[in-house]
Amino acid sequence: MRIRLFFPIFLMVATAFVVLTARAQQQNDPTAAAPRYALLIGNANYPDAAAPLAPPPKNVRALAEELRRSAFDVDVRENLGREEVQRAIDAFKQKIRPGSSALFFFSGYALQTNRQTFIMPVSAQVWTENDIRRDGVSIEAVLSDMNSRGARVKILIIDASRPNPYERRFRAAPAGLATIDAPPGTLMISAVAPGRVIENEGETSIFVSELVKEMRTPGLTAEEVFSRTRIGVSRVSNGEQVPWVSSSLVDEFYFGQSPPRVGAASPPIDTRPPPPPRPPPAPAPAPVRPAQPAAPPPQASPPPPQAQREAAAPPRPDAGGGGQRAGDVFRDCRECPEMVVVPAGEFDMGSNDLEFEKPIRRIAIAKPFAIGRREVTFEEWDQCAASGACTYRPDDRGQGRGERPVTDVSWRDAKAYVTWLSQKTSQRYRLPSEAEWEYAARAGTKTAFWWGRDVGSRFANCRECGGNAGQQTVATGSFAANPFGLFDTSGNAAEWVEDCWNDNYRGAPKDSSAWTSGQCGQRVLRGGSFDSQARYVRSSSRFRYDADVRYYANGFRVVRDLQ
Repeated sequence: MRIRLFFPIFLMVATAFVVLTARAQQQNDPTAAAPRYALLIGNANYPDAAAPLAPPPKNVRALAEELRRSAFDVDVRENLGREEVQRAIDAFKQKIRPGSSALFFFSGYALQTNRQTFIMPVSAQVWTENDIRRDGVSIEAVLSDMNSRGARVKILIIDASRPNPYERRFRAAPAGLATIDAPPGTLMISAVAPGRVIENEGETSIFVSELVKEMRTPGLTAEEVFSRTRIGVSRVSNGEQVPWVSSSLVDEFYFGQSPPRVGAASPPIDTRPPPPPRPPPAPAPAPVRPAQPAAPPPQASPPPPQAQREAAAPPRPDAGGGGQRAGDVFRDCRECPEMVVVPAGEFDMGSNDLEFEKPIRRIAIAKPFAIGRREVTFEEWDQCAASGACTYRPDDRGQGRGERPVTDVSWRDAKAYVTWLSQKTSQRYRLPSEAEWEYAARAGTKTAFWWGRDVGSRFANCRECGGNAGQQTVATGSFAANPFGLFDTSGNAAEWVEDCWNDNYRGAPKDSSAWTSGQCGQRVLRGGSFDSQARYVRSSSRFRYDADVRYYANGFRVVRDLQ
């Protein structure tokens, strides 16, 4: 009798446990119960290539096996021509339902033209740029289709950053892939950063091998899987190949089961080195000349060249003593960045344009501070490298060094520079906080850009700003300064700030200090770059990037505390 009673009770308890576990998992991962669809294409047999590609067939099969373990409905295709690629994508689109998760993987060749990336079918015949658009398939169009079908999570994995196979007759294609403009809710990883290619590729792909290995690690979010893949590939390749990761996910997504969570998660440990000790006070530098806020240039003609402005300016002493009034401009040494004093004040930080920029909040800047008039230049960085304090010498990608903003530097590289500057000058230099950066960039304005509501033409260096110098940086100060006297707060180079990444401003410091909790392995970038669309160079725009990863569009400017 006891056995008969025990079994129904045991069955009820077990059922309740399964239900509660499932509910807990769904709370951790709201996408867990949604349908999952994947399309994997591996193209290897290109007639115009010197030999068939070895990795793509192995890549699609290995990834398909792992995705099936993660409950994906997987469609695997190999060596597709143009019409076959389009049919496969159309069938994939028809499967996608609102709220589902969709993953697209391509391994083969891809080319970029007009700053868009096109995956190439094996049947492609490329002689001109028009042939790329005719025979290729736009990756951004695939993502747009996934989004329009209502996919809640969109995942893009691209293994196509290889040398141009059509180079014998078409040499005009830029190297590597273009930066991909993805809709919200997208997680992307590419085998290498935009504009770069995989050199000396072997029979197997270390990129996909590391990716599959991390996907098998229990308890990792998809973002963590991709981040660890990037680190693993960099380690295996001795830094020769570093994958590129970008995310705008608003939900946690797990390839496998999400881990059970009990209570609140522990805050991330901030592993940053402590800031340098504050040196004893030194005499304040003398002002050189007030920074005159330049009026926006007329539409018909660009601002005068940098060399002409510098020739017209009065001499700049290296240092000196005196007062520190708003608008004063100074240098602490000949090799130091030029600084401008920004007054205390208040402003409304953020916007309602994107979730990352909400909520708008009132911030008080309690006291004046000095900030770099320009982004730190190659010339200034090279002084740090010559001293041995900055051990990395970034590649200028053939664009030239001098007064162009230093780029391809990580957040940690920027921290090394401000440490060197502090020790050299006996002043406290540092990266700006997000609040300080936006206050200085807005310069008392409330519009999307400091010069007005619309991006206009020739006010900044970005994709849609007019006068873009061939998708590359230009010399700092090539455009008009904002009312505080700062150059290039929109475009040119994206600028590292001190803060850890958080998905919005809820819980942010109420003053102008840096937010040093959150996802501290990722840091905030402000201002957008030469490769950004206009909406991403607004004064409120913000981005995230791994703190230890270098990217060819990322630079920084510095702040110096006043006594």
